[in-house]
Amino acid sequence: MKKDLKNLKGFSLLANRTFRVAFGMGVLAAAVALANRGIGLAWAGQPSPTDPAALRQAVQEQIALLQSEAPKAQKAMACRLLARWADKDAVPALAPLLTDPELASWARIALEVIPGPEASAALRQAMDRLEGRLLIGVINSLAVRRDKEAVGKLQLRLQDSDAEVAAAAAVALGRIGTPEAQAGLLAALKTESRLPVRDAMAEALSLIAEGLLLEGRAKEAAGIYDTLRQLELSKPRRWEAMRGAILARGQQAGLPLLQQLLQSNDSDEFALALQTARELGGTGVAKLLVEQLAKYQSAAPPPKPLLTIQKARYGKGDRWVDVTDRLSAAISENTLKITASNELAGDPAPGIVKELQITYHLGDQTHQVVVPEGQTIQLGQASEPAHPRLVLLVYALGDLGDPVARQAVLETAKTGAWGARLAAIQVLGRVGDASVVPLLWEAVLQGGQIGQAALESLEQMPGQQVDQALVSQLAQAKGPLRAKLLELVTMRGIQSALPQVLADLQTEDRAIRLAALSALGRIAGPEHLPLLLQALRSASDAEETQTAKNALIDACSRMTDREATVEKLWQSAQAAPRDKQVALLEVAASMGGPKALEVVAQAARSQDDTLQDTATRLLGEWMTADAAPILKELATAGPTKYRIRALRAYLRIVRQLDLPVPQRMALCRDALPLCQRPEERKLLLEILRRYPTGEGLRIAVGYLADPAVQEEAAATAVAIAEKIAPHQPKAVADAMTQILQAGKPDEAVRRAKQLLQQVQNN
Repeated sequence: MKKDLKNLKGFSLLANRTFRVAFGMGVLAAAVALANRGIGLAWAGQPSPTDPAALRQAVQEQIALLQSEAPKAQKAMACRLLARWADKDAVPALAPLLTDPELASWARIALEVIPGPEASAALRQAMDRLEGRLLIGVINSLAVRRDKEAVGKLQLRLQDSDAEVAAAAAVALGRIGTPEAQAGLLAALKTESRLPVRDAMAEALSLIAEGLLLEGRAKEAAGIYDTLRQLELSKPRRWEAMRGAILARGQQAGLPLLQQLLQSNDSDEFALALQTARELGGTGVAKLLVEQLAKYQSAAPPPKPLLTIQKARYGKGDRWVDVTDRLSAAISENTLKITASNELAGDPAPGIVKELQITYHLGDQTHQVVVPEGQTIQLGQASEPAHPRLVLLVYALGDLGDPVARQAVLETAKTGAWGARLAAIQVLGRVGDASVVPLLWEAVLQGGQIGQAALESLEQMPGQQVDQALVSQLAQAKGPLRAKLLELVTMRGIQSALPQVLADLQTEDRAIRLAALSALGRIAGPEHLPLLLQALRSASDAEETQTAKNALIDACSRMTDREATVEKLWQSAQAAPRDKQVALLEVAASMGGPKALEVVAQAARSQDDTLQDTATRLLGEWMTADAAPILKELATAGPTKYRIRALRAYLRIVRQLDLPVPQRMALCRDALPLCQRPEERKLLLEILRRYPTGEGLRIAVGYLADPAVQEEAAATAVAIAEKIAPHQPKAVADAMTQILQAGKPDEAVRRAKQLLQQVQNN
């Protein structure tokens, strides 16, 4: 199956084939070769002269450079400029370079784009005196220019003793695509025995056929493809021809060939058939795929009785934890293998030997089982794996977007073999509508991989009708099923479920209440903020508090008046217990902005250690630089136990945020008196190294006298100096002199000597 899927993806390349420069020294290779010799390319990106006279002068200067004894690196750059600026006047200077192995690619860059017949003529003439890779390069350039006058010369090269030259000539003829080129390729193909050359000819003819298809000449294109299908070629070329023959015939006449591919025992050809079916489309194609689907479905073994967990709990006596969802999610391929242990639900009854009680359906029969702690049980009967082609057919039908295809997917989702059913349920997330909601919801209730796939499909399906269908299901559901539907309300943000969500906030069922709280967070408006605040304040345990906090964060992120919302959060926190104050402070911080920063700063300055701890942590995660003054204050005069945390947070802002250079350096200056420990000084040096400036160099050199950070200071100073030496040579010379005087570390001293010599010589 994996091989089939891999091949299916690979065939998408056939539909988007681009012309390859199959042989010859490419432009990139030439660029790399020159770059390896230390040749810079930046200056070639200089702007073009806007004045016509200046442009002519610039062109003449580059032509003169090509005709001089200048280094080849400069000539390569001149070719690049001439590709942007030149006309036919540059051709006489460029043509001789076609014989130079190092400059030929650069010359072709210009000759390929210079307008007029002169450049094409130069390339054609070069064909007579070149061979090997240089000749291949020229052939490729003629293909780029689609030079019709080169067809005769290229046809002669089809018989070249060098197979690579012959193949390049073939592909070039395909790119040019004239009737003469087509005739020459067909004639040569009859006598050519070298497989690489035959393949290149086939590729060229496929290019011509594609061009004919684009022009609406499908019958002529089909004739070419049919010729290629009868020849001995490599697999990719044969597949290309078969695909083209089907597409050229269209949705009706192409079906027999498509059916032939679908019935092939070769998995690669089957994958090609499905990709071609996607391209061809139409009801006829859908019916053909449905026939194939039925063939594999009928050969599939009868499905095993479906395993569904109805109820499961773990514990003993009066202490139990519901683990129904946990077991349902663990079903794989219609089987469940589970061990009764505390990993299922913690330890609900410490010191007691517990048990796992399971009520489950196997088909239409209900069973109950009790598993003592420490023992393992396996339930269900493993489904026979679906034929891999079944799954691929389902995916292909889903991509067709045809009513016939959609109906087949729907039927497979109901009664198909296990693997095919799983695929169909996944596909319904893309092609389904409100009518499939009951089917998918039934699958959700079955749990396991099928249930998870159905849940994801229900989340994906667009449309208000789907939302309304889910709300209708919600009106009827109770217990765990209602909680699952509320999860979907949350995932989809279904506003029409608001009345039921509000009602469920008052239920005694904890799972439903928490699910409703999450849903309200997703769909709440400003008027529901008091309800969410009350839910947080009245939360009875850590899980409920976390759920309410997350719901508030979700809701507050959509509030338009963010400052007023933060004010309401903080007002609510004043009368709340300490743990709820912490949660509300975290919600306020999640919103960001001036008011949130003010509130968090106020908490950091309070006399309450819990609030100080939370606030300084939140400030350490702040994502705007306006937190820096507050952190500086806290690092200087804040609670003693949190000063280092505040300083580290301050340095994080300087290091990580995108700040203007003057602002960053001002923050670094302000940090100098705060960094009393070696650890923070090293952090500051790392910042200076990351953002090199003259002022940063002076600060780094100032730390050379500190034995605890001397090595880091010297290494930082050298790293900064290497970056700014061209612009600030005097400052670099002074700094390197001080490093030499310090005398260590050895590596920094060595680099400082080199750098000092460099700036003094310049």
